[in-house]
Amino acid sequence: MDYTKNLIRFVILITALLFIISIVDNVYKFNWKPLNNINILSDIIKKETPKKTIATSADSIQVAIVDTATRRVFKEFSLPNRLTEYQTDATNVAIKKFIDKLIELKKGKRKKVRIAYLGDSMIEEDFITQTLRKLMQQEFGGYGIGYLPLSSVLAGERSTANISSSNWVESNFKTNPNKVQLFISGRCFNATTNAFTDIKDKTALPTNSLEKYLLFGATNKEINISINGINHSINSNNIFNATLLDRSVGSTLKLETSSADNLFGVSLEAPQGVIVDNFSFRGISGNEFSKMDSSFLASISKNHSYDLIVMEYGVNLFVKPTDDNFNWFYKPFTRAINKIKASFPNSNILIVSSADRAYKYDDVYQTAVGMPNLIALQQKAAYETGSAFYNTFESMGGNGSIARWVDMLPALAYKDYMHPNSRGSEIIGKSIFDAIMFEYKKAIQKNK
Repeated sequence: MDYTKNLIRFVILITALLFIISIVDNVYKFNWKPLNNINILSDIIKKETPKKTIATSADSIQVAIVDTATRRVFKEFSLPNRLTEYQTDATNVAIKKFIDKLIELKKGKRKKVRIAYLGDSMIEEDFITQTLRKLMQQEFGGYGIGYLPLSSVLAGERSTANISSSNWVESNFKTNPNKVQLFISGRCFNATTNAFTDIKDKTALPTNSLEKYLLFGATNKEINISINGINHSINSNNIFNATLLDRSVGSTLKLETSSADNLFGVSLEAPQGVIVDNFSFRGISGNEFSKMDSSFLASISKNHSYDLIVMEYGVNLFVKPTDDNFNWFYKPFTRAINKIKASFPNSNILIVSSADRAYKYDDVYQTAVGMPNLIALQQKAAYETGSAFYNTFESMGGNGSIARWVDMLPALAYKDYMHPNSRGSEIIGKSIFDAIMFEYKKAIQKNK
């Protein structure tokens, strides 16, 4: 039998099939390696690959980098592991209001210093903040976890506190149908039936005396709350309240109520020292604070003031590998900073830049092409609002750092090429602490 005709038909059929697959691959951009390996058009049709350069559109340049001089200023102030307020005199102290309060605390002239650390999923599970809190309290005194929500889906993930709860209705940045007032945590809790929260602060010893504060808004009526078995009647028309309900020895708290509105959470604090509050909220950009009520923020400043407010955002701005224009983010973020700054006039604001984030380009994980633009915008926001700036990206090692952190043994980041793990977060937390201490020591030297 002559197989020649059958062989020719088979070759033509296979060639046609490969041609069709190659066309489909190029049109629909499938990222399946077997298709890439059999694409017979790969030598004549070049797939578009994002270039790792800063966007050069006029609009992007106008916002991200005002001019060459501004870009040079930002480059000069991009040292890793340091804070900057873009001061030309290197002897000047950054975040001076906060540093002066640390000095007063050390001298016994002040009882407490508070840090509010606002951030996204980078600080979930108390990552970064648990290291910063531990080191600050070791240096300046204090203990206690600080702020905790009344309910959290991530409660079981934290190594610094246990939270178990039931029957709370949460309103937050993403789900707030009744437009209730949210705390700077981005959350508010209501109870319509018997609700409870059990908390164990794992940063404090059972023999420590902990002050337990209830943080809440206007009650509109008298509500009854039990704290560790002791009943309290709460009634206030103030839009924000921080009420001390318990000062007992012990690191546990049980809160119960049959009905309550506008509860924001609790705070467990030492009678004196440093408090570092973790306000993590997954998937946000920080722009949410631009919509908050200024009078409400000012009431927090008056009744539960923070001396340093950290704003850490960035990695969530990337939706796809080609993203390189973040102009939409800049103005709302600047408004958010200015609103917080005006509401907390006695506080310093510290902008913590995006960490490194990587995507796969040509089968290799590399820093996102838009990262230079995003960092430049965050620097510009800090510069324009008179805020301090800490460059997480450079402190991690700059370009390609998250990929290196993933590959290290033991690894310092998860394989999402976006989030440092507990070990990596500890490095970042210590770096921020060291940057604060650098300014603290600078101020001590200037005061001699």
